[in-house]
Amino acid sequence: MRLLEEYREETVINRSRFIACVDRCETEEEARKYIDYIRKEFPDATHVCTAYVCGPNSMVQRSSDNKEPSGTAGVPMLESIRKSGIQDVCACVVRYFGGVKLGAGGLIRAYSGAVADALAHAAKTEDVLFDEWKIVYPYDLTGTLENWLRRNTDIISQEYGEKVTCVVQTERKDIAETVRDFSRGSVEPEFLREVVREKLIENE
Repeated sequence: MRLLEEYREETVINRSRFIACVDRCETEEEARKYIDYIRKEFPDATHVCTAYVCGPNSMVQRSSDNKEPSGTAGVPMLESIRKSGIQDVCACVVRYFGGVKLGAGGLIRAYSGAVADALAHAAKTEDVLFDEWKIVYPYDLTGTLENWLRRNTDIISQEYGEKVTCVVQTERKDIAETVRDFSRGSVEPEFLREVVREKLIENE
């Protein structure tokens, strides 16, 4: 599971503003660039604390308290990323101090909560396995079979020669049987390969 795009969410706790910014970063270099980008956007912030998890098997994990008391920001943010199950993500929490100290426990709750909420509400994708098929059919099936393919698969390409040659991708496992039914057994789909694609996850 990964983020679809950058997402931001702001909360105010005891007059301090916390702006959680999260984005998809697949390498440490991308994470560092995103952190630099956020710090340049909020140059007057009291703190910009950061955490990121990226790389194969989430091997790269880093965090920074950015002058907050040690262990009160970066590590709690990192823990929120781990608990979310989201891969390849960088989180920055921008804080504008409001004049009321929160204490160590308050800071931990504020920073971890800001990241947890942002990741929960951000649009996310997951890798889904699609089957790719090649289907060659006569023109007299364009009104029935082709309409069904348009409604139930993603058409990747179509060529019009003596017959229609169509390449589709789908999660459905009944496509071969359905094509045979539409064509009364005269069309036999050809399985080409499995393809990993990203699919948007609907937030509950």
